[in-house]
Amino acid sequence: MKITLLTLVLCPMFLFAQNKTTCLKNGTVVARFPMHFTNGYMFITVPVVDTDVYGKTLTLERSFILDPAASNDGSFMPDDSLVSVTGTQKFYFPVSKQRTLTADLVPTLAKGMYKRSDTSFFGVLGYNFIRRYITIINFFERSVTFYSIGEGEPVWESRLDTAAIFVPYLDDAILDHCNCLFPTMWFDVKAPPLKEGRVHFSLAERQSVVFREALAPKTQKYIDNEWRKDSIAGKKKNLGGIELATFELSGVNIASRSPRRAIADLPPIFRNLNIFITGTVAVDVLRQFHAVIIDPTRSRVMLVK
Repeated sequence: MKITLLTLVLCPMFLFAQNKTTCLKNGTVVARFPMHFTNGYMFITVPVVDTDVYGKTLTLERSFILDPAASNDGSFMPDDSLVSVTGTQKFYFPVSKQRTLTADLVPTLAKGMYKRSDTSFFGVLGYNFIRRYITIINFFERSVTFYSIGEGEPVWESRLDTAAIFVPYLDDAILDHCNCLFPTMWFDVKAPPLKEGRVHFSLAERQSVVFREALAPKTQKYIDNEWRKDSIAGKKKNLGGIELATFELSGVNIASRSPRRAIADLPPIFRNLNIFITGTVAVDVLRQFHAVIIDPTRSRVMLVK
């Protein structure tokens, strides 16, 4: 019995250590980027074509964040001399001698928190970029691999049937003010006593949260009473956190992998949607798994144990 149990525990780890295609039998690798963590944020290192001050073309390695909440290709942080740039700018990522990826990125100065964590931070790759590929985020190998989805339906190793949790994702949220789609990735979740709703699949956040609006009225009142008053700034938020005993995705309770959740106010970007949002599933929970696979061909995420 002991030998059997040991095999069950270690097989998923060996599955990734030995199989470089990470269980995708018919996958063609488009690009593979190394991953690193700084201050809890997950970065990938991407080669970017740029020019120096003399106009000479060169390729530099820069850090990017994957962020499904960015519905377009993504964004970049312009140099000081380019802060007035508007519209999108095309960037080229030479991933091999035969292939160069492209992305139309929007200039923004709103991502400074990533720059403070990693000085080589260049920008964000958003949902429109991510859904072009099958994406395998391998925490065991510290790599992110993009596979082509234009070569027929993907064929996965049968071992994933028992080694992974299959979580359907939805991208049908609508902005009320314009009745237009807000494409990003959501999971249905059951996490009593929180109100039922969806959680955001967040690769850009280091800590999963429960939004204050999902708490019971008595709990909200208790938190309101715990706010400290500051003589200059007025009320200072001290929302703290909670521990969840149940957090079910696709009927599987994953609360034990990271039971602690911070409490936060619903961010402005999510306040005008037609769905109720309970919280987020961020990198602190996701990295408790050996790998996370995003399969847009079936609108699902596989959490590999």
